Amino acid sequence: MEVIIKYIHMIGLSVWLGSMVLWAVFAPQLYKIDPTKKTTDALRGYFSTVSWVSYFLALFTGITIYFLNESTTSNWYIEVLVLGLAGVVIALHSYATKLSVAVRGAFNGIMLLLALVVVYLATIYI
Repeated sequence: MEVIIKYIHMIGLSVWLGSMVLWAVFAPQLYKIDPTKKTTDALRGYFSTVSWVSYFLALFTGITIYFLNESTTSNWYIEVLVLGLAGVVIALHSYATKLSVAVRGAFNGIMLLLALVVVYLATIYI
């Protein structure tokens, strides 16, 4: 059972990180070729949905793994805490739309770093 949950956790993390990286690569190009922003806004909504669903899947399975883990030497809670922090940063970036471009860019960088740290921690604890 725990192996299946860990597998689902890694899929959630992979899709979450992949959707963020893919959007970061494509968004600047879309802004250049989509003057009305209709296509860009539609794709942003889709990527946001995929990203949030995969994030909550990873968070739920990470918390489940934490409670299922019987090892006293496991630091699984660190991965779950960093994942939770990443969610807070993503929520600020997504819903605080009045921020300056520089602050939003900083949030983008922090989100990517936190996502990479979470994936790294998940791989060493699995």
